[in-house]
Amino acid sequence: MTRDMELIRAIMLNVEKGDIYGGVEGYDDDPVNYHKALLVEKGLIEGKPHYTSAGQKPSDIPDRVRIKKMTWEGHDFIDAIKSDTKWTKVKGFLADAGKDLTIETIKVAGKQLFGFAS
Repeated sequence: MTRDMELIRAIMLNVEKGDIYGGVEGYDDDPVNYHKALLVEKGLIEGKPHYTSAGQKPSDIPDRVRIKKMTWEGHDFIDAIKSDTKWTKVKGFLADAGKDLTIETIKVAGKQLFGFAS
């Protein structure tokens, strides 16, 4: 499964609002759970992926991810892309610079564009 930064943003916005259990409209559970697990791995949210469907799914896709809270890093990250206007500016800035859309490049772009800490 490939990373989907639009889905990452949607998950982070939901967590910021306090929705730590729900899915994301327009996405199936597997991609959402995969990306939640990536966010835990990257340290943007605290949580624990649960893998209970042995043999039914690829081993890198959890059945669910129990999210505890957003981390300091997660708040810094979402601040850079919370509004649609900022998100569009960050994506354009990175595209113009020939950079891939990753968590690290988004944080750097947010710092350069809006003065956020990275």
